[in-house]
Amino acid sequence: MKRSTTLSIFLAGAAALSSVVTMPASLADTESPSGGLTEWSTDQDLDAEAVKDADAQRAADKAAEEDICIPIGEGENCW
Repeated sequence: MKRSTTLSIFLAGAAALSSVVTMPASLADTESPSGGLTEWSTDQDLDAEAVKDADAQRAADKAAEEDICIPIGEGENCW
């Protein structure tokens, strides 16, 4: 019966972590707009408005109707 040694466990872990992970094409596409649920990035102009995706727009509309705060990040920032 084989016995696991510390070295064999380390090598198995290192091999698992160093293996190549494939990224789906939808996540790899950086040319498309990011949507509304993202923070400002350095690719945007300073005066650019954030573009909300459909889910974010529905949540913002519902929050405006019900006068509730949807937190966006740290602090008291709300939609």
